[in-house]
Amino acid sequence: METITSKPLKSIWLKASVVGSIWASIEIILGSFLHNMKLPLSGMILSFISVWLLISFFQIWKEKGLIWRAGLICALMKSISPSAFILGPMIGILTEAIMIELFIFVFGKNLLSYLIGGALALTSTLLQKLVNLLILYGFDFIKILSDLYNYAVKQIGLEQLSPVYLVILITAIYILIGFTGALGGYLTGLKYLKTKKPSENQSEIFLRSKDQLFNQPGSQKYSVTLLIINILSVTAILFLINSDFLIPTITISLAYIIFTFVNYKMALKRIRRPSFWITFLIITFAAAFLWNGFSGGAFFSMNGLMVGLKMNARAIIIVLGFASISVELRNPVIKSLLFNRGFEELYQALSLAFSALPFFISNLSNGESKKGLPQIKFSDLFNQAEILFKMFEKDHLNKTEVVLITGGIHQGKTTFTQKIVTDLIEKKIRVAGFLSTGVDENGERKGFNLYDIETSESIELCSTRKDENRLQFGHYYFNNDAFVKGNQILGIENISGKQLIVIDEIGPLELNNQGWTNAIETITKRTSIPHVWVVRQTIIRKIIRKWNVGNVYVYDISESTVQEVQDKIEEILGHNPITNQ
Repeated sequence: METITSKPLKSIWLKASVVGSIWASIEIILGSFLHNMKLPLSGMILSFISVWLLISFFQIWKEKGLIWRAGLICALMKSISPSAFILGPMIGILTEAIMIELFIFVFGKNLLSYLIGGALALTSTLLQKLVNLLILYGFDFIKILSDLYNYAVKQIGLEQLSPVYLVILITAIYILIGFTGALGGYLTGLKYLKTKKPSENQSEIFLRSKDQLFNQPGSQKYSVTLLIINILSVTAILFLINSDFLIPTITISLAYIIFTFVNYKMALKRIRRPSFWITFLIITFAAAFLWNGFSGGAFFSMNGLMVGLKMNARAIIIVLGFASISVELRNPVIKSLLFNRGFEELYQALSLAFSALPFFISNLSNGESKKGLPQIKFSDLFNQAEILFKMFEKDHLNKTEVVLITGGIHQGKTTFTQKIVTDLIEKKIRVAGFLSTGVDENGERKGFNLYDIETSESIELCSTRKDENRLQFGHYYFNNDAFVKGNQILGIENISGKQLIVIDEIGPLELNNQGWTNAIETITKRTSIPHVWVVRQTIIRKIIRKWNVGNVYVYDISESTVQEVQDKIEEILGHNPITNQ
């Protein structure tokens, strides 16, 4: 037997999941509004609100490490964004959180650290914009901006005004806005602590337990090989552009553009925008006219034109490349590796944050003003956050324990489980659930029946018989009526008063959010009745990770006896009362 122990999250991770979910909902709702309105400085506005939000929450939950954890959770939640670009926003969110956390760590929990952290968080958005421009267009972009600035100040007779002064002025504005956001958050948090009322009459917060992190949006296919090809291609093309190898650059660039068009429809989204091509024209002609700084009376430079075209070629490759890489980073295989190597706490906190995200998005969407601007009522958010934290805390103290029976395909897992169920029923243990009994013809497996343990009724679950009206999965065609029946058997009203739930089996269908997924999500969340699951060896870890359950005891039928499993179940029943909420 292998025991996979459930490790309850620390309080700080539970709080970070709450803050991260609220922050992500604001990024999604307000970010969409600003994008649709095409307002300038939208990144600065979002950062200002983020600083305000984080500093406010830190007054309520003054725990060091809260802010960077919330930032990490919010940044990772951006990985489900439908946008073609996720890297930039993810980096920006995490940077803001780290800046604030860093100065709280250095200067302590006081107004000075909040102000400095808030100022640097805002300034980091400006720095990120500059870095993005450098990545897109290279250092030639700095020369063009400098020439344009020098030409402008010359026209108004302020040639002595260095570009450095303009940079200082813009930076000072960002710092001042950061100070304001931090001060506003500080005062808002203190005000809430002084005026908050008991939250007994607050409406219930509905959670959706769905693992969006590992869901594949639409029909998008993923490939680690394509991820590597994208990275190598972008690197090679940028090297060729900087090395002035014209023919190889054009050849490989065209090949890569065709490659992205074929494999990544989402990557085309940005370069389809008129604003992208307007920027293309502005940069190209600005380079042509400004490259020599109008020296010698030359108002047009062919060399400058070539530089402008090269900058835009670089930008197109970067845009397509980063969009394609962003798609591949959503690959469930990559995410699974990341969250299966010592990041259990982060994974659990992220799952909790995702479960609360629809509620907060709905609340913010319903709170729009007459002009369509989302209204953020911090007092309501704080109340909801404290309720949600208590819900998460309670959920982590009352988890379902699972006895998992595994083995190879057609090795006899169902027969093994049926013996256990029969013995337990004879001992007057109240069992609910179902078994998937095999249907054989001439020694060949032709399908499965769904057997209701409580009523002994059976219904065909699946068959190898071709039927276009049924869901095909692998070699089998599944009966939708059996799915309805199975989910009814696992319904809250049917398992009420039972001591044990048996599900045979949980497999690839459930990993794809089909089959018994919804029923399992409901009963693992709303009850603590122990379960017996039958699962194939190859997907044990994926199944366990999908649902937020307690300790899991894995028994391989080739190594364990019926009596051993039965003893463990009776031991669990001895210290797990029936709980229905």
